[in-house]
Amino acid sequence: MTEMTKLPPMETMKDVREQVDRIDGELIALMKHRFACMDAAARIKQDRATVRDEGRKAEVLSHVKQLASDAGIPVPAMAAIWEMLIETSISYELEKWDQLRDS
Repeated sequence: MTEMTKLPPMETMKDVREQVDRIDGELIALMKHRFACMDAAARIKQDRATVRDEGRKAEVLSHVKQLASDAGIPVPAMAAIWEMLIETSISYELEKWDQLRDS
């Protein structure tokens, strides 16, 4: 599992909300990096049909389920979130693939 900074003590709801807002910002920054990977994939893949890779999708979902289980967080919920993330990433990559080849 990736090492994360420990959370500070949270004694009030203000403390909790500040941490949630900070974490949300970090998640968005990480998503920006993830989508930059989709930009690279769209540039690298020569065949549009290879954008959707069901085998890779299954690998990612399996990996996420294991990570969630190891972290002690709800596996079904994480799998559902990643299903949406993967499908969104595929749609994004297809759009980028088309843009790169239409110009």
